[in-house]
This record gives sequence, C-alpha cells and structure tokens, in this order.
Amino acid sequence: MTLRWFWCCLGMLGIVGVAQAQDTDEYYRASKRRKNLTWLRNSDLVRSSNHWYVGIEGGGKWNGTTLSDNLSGFIDFQPKFTDSYASGYLGYSHRLRWAVEAGYGRTPTNALLAFFTARRRFTLPLNENAVFIPLRFKYRVLRIGKIQKLSGLYAGVGALWMPTRKSTTIERFNTLIGYRRVADTTPAQFDTLVVQHETVLTGKPKMAWEGSVELVGRIARRWELVAYGRAHYAFRSPMEANTQLLINRQTTATSLLTIRPLSYQFGVAVRFLYNLQDQYRSRFDE
Repeated sequence: MTLRWFWCCLGMLGIVGVAQAQDTDEYYRASKRRKNLTWLRNSDLVRSSNHWYVGIEGGGKWNGTTLSDNLSGFIDFQPKFTDSYASGYLGYSHRLRWAVEAGYGRTPTNALLAFFTARRRFTLPLNENAVFIPLRFKYRVLRIGKIQKLSGLYAGVGALWMPTRKSTTIERFNTLIGYRRVADTTPAQFDTLVVQHETVLTGKPKMAWEGSVELVGRIARRWELVAYGRAHYAFRSPMEANTQLLINRQTTATSLLTIRPLSYQFGVAVRFLYNLQDQYRSRFDE
C-alpha cells in the first residue's frame, strides 16, 4: 500500500514538471536584440551633407527710372518696369551651412518714354539685355525640417560682373513737335518747336553688389526647390536718354532719363544635387 502511494506521488510530480517547462517555453522566450538606427541610438546627432549642385532659375526683374524734366509736358515716362529673365549656376554646399555659387545669365534693363506732338503721341521703348556672371556666398540662418532638417532659410551677399557692356548709341532722332504763336505780332509769327533725342548705353557699371534671401526646400534626396529674392545696387546708370527742346533751333530745356541704382530679382529655382557626402554631427555644435 505504501509503495503504491509512493509511485502515485512520483507520477504527479512528473506531470507538474512538464507543465511548468511548457509554460516557460511559451511565455518566457528570449527577445531578439533590436537594431536601432544611428540617429535613434544617438538622438543628439543630425545628418548633414557636403554636396555640389547645378540649378536653373527664372523669374522677374524690377528696375525703376527717373526723369529730370518733362519739357513743359512734351514728354512723359514710365517710372518702373518689370521683365522676365532666366539663368543657370553651379554651386557647392558645405555641411548645409555655407554655400558658394557662380553662374551665367542675362539681365534686362528697360525704360519707356512717351512724346506728345501736335498730331499724335508716340512711345519709345528702350532696353538693354546684358550678360551677367554672379558670384554668391550664402549662410543658413534658419534650419527647417522634422528630423534631418535638410531645408532652411539662407541669407547671402555677392557681386554681379557684366563683362559685355559697351558704350554705344541705340537711339537718335529729331522730331517736330509743332508751332507756337508769338504773342502780339502782326502779322502772326510762329516759333518752331523741335525735340532732339539721343539714348546711349554707358557701358557701365561692370560690377554691381547683391544681397539675397533664399528659402530652400529639399523635395527629394537629390532635388531642391528654391524661392528667392535679391536686391542689386549699381553705382552708375547703364542707360541715359537725353532729350532737348529746341525753339527756333535754340536749346531751351533739357531732360535726362536714367536708371535707378537699385533693382530687384525674384523667382524660383530647381537644383540637382550630386557628389553627396553624408556625415553626422552633434546638434549641440550648431
């Protein structure tokens, strides 16, 4: 009897041991080690890249004009003018912080004069389309993005070189405005009014200073979309339009139209990035 109870107890202990082993296998499996990305293991690191880029841009250019005299209402002018332009450039970006670029394009300069004669009104459009080579230095003042922060706001300075500008005359004419009766003359006498006009390209300035603001957005690994605005300052007018009013062949008044020294560019650009050199740096070094 005692031996039978012994074997029964031994069997029960064996069943309990098997059940515990099964529970251990089911509920206490060793977990595999997770493979975290670098920026998750080191949350203070951000990725930046040195890279080259090529871009094309297009937009508008604004320039203003001034007129010294309207010759008693015989001439008028358009004080501001906007025209389209396009250019291309090559640049290098260092750690998404500094950038330098150079390019090639054509910059239009426009003016418009209107002449009033006894018979009709006619307009005289004046323009120059000079080649310009920009050299720009830019610095990122604001970083934009969720994790890698590849986009940003840049401020820049630079200069424009316009090597093809030459001094030349682009318009010259004499036109009869009309006749004016001389008061208290018998028989009636009339003065002859003639306008003499000449427009010249001064060939200067060869250089102009530039300040710029750019909003750069990374839309793909190798593509950027840019919205920009730039201001240019030139120390001399590239175009001068001189008009004289002659009464009986005698110069009585002179008017000079010039281009304002400050002009603006605005538009959008598309860039392709190449030779990407990714690297990680601490965000505390910013």
